[in-house]
Amino acid sequence: MKLIDVSQWQGVIDWETVKGNIDGAILRAGYGQNNIDPQFARNAAECNRLGIPCGAYWFSYAWTPETAKREAEYLLAAVKPYRMELPLCFDFEYDSVTSAAKRGVTVTRSLATQMVYAFCETVEAGGYWCLNYANPDFLSRYFTPDVPQRFGLWLAQWPGGTPDVTKPPRPDAQIWQWGGSIIPGITARDKDGNIAAVDTNEAYRDFASVIRAAGLNHLPKVYEEDDGSAIYEYSQQPVPKPTPLLWAKNCGLCGEVTADSPVTWGELSAALYKLHGPDDDKTASGLLTD
Repeated sequence: MKLIDVSQWQGVIDWETVKGNIDGAILRAGYGQNNIDPQFARNAAECNRLGIPCGAYWFSYAWTPETAKREAEYLLAAVKPYRMELPLCFDFEYDSVTSAAKRGVTVTRSLATQMVYAFCETVEAGGYWCLNYANPDFLSRYFTPDVPQRFGLWLAQWPGGTPDVTKPPRPDAQIWQWGGSIIPGITARDKDGNIAAVDTNEAYRDFASVIRAAGLNHLPKVYEEDDGSAIYEYSQQPVPKPTPLLWAKNCGLCGEVTADSPVTWGELSAALYKLHGPDDDKTASGLLTD
């Protein structure tokens, strides 16, 4: 599954052109203490409109578990108006460490791990699937081994060239950011004036199906099976509520009639009988009378 991750640095994206070249996108929702990415609302709305599965990430400038938790809350608020079929992600990098140092905070492995837990558990409590973004150096220096096991790993590791994406560098990588590629519809330019490559990823889980089946990310529930399991709508189109007449037809209570067709007492009694026959204790309620 080919994913791109984008932010304001990709400019105004032509998502209609992009759609045919990717399977999904992870959008930067914001960074630090409630700084919303200037392109996030447009990017999310366009992905929703065009049926492009999307998730979101927050670039962290947290320096304590409490500030990481607040960043997660900002992310949850930012994505609330939009449909997110892919995970929400925590992105803590070298610039994050530098920012903490300017506040007099040294980011240790213990502190970084606490911040991952604070952020990701807050996202999970909000009803979303969460992943942690990290490169190999961060995994060894700043995060304890339980972090990728607990929250899943979006691995950033660029070997150069065009790697064999069927073979991720680590077996626990659920998404592998392997490099950059030119994506039609994204025309932001680098410092030399050339069209810039876009971060390109391969996903190794069918997140849309897994998330939907788990009932996460607030995807709308269409109906519930007899065994109590929920079926979630994945289409970008809203699910229409059936009219009372359509419901009655689907239930077999009436045939092909219009809303203003006359109904006889015999037809009404037959419909009510189908709903609450003589073996149904609801007939004692007085619903059916002479």
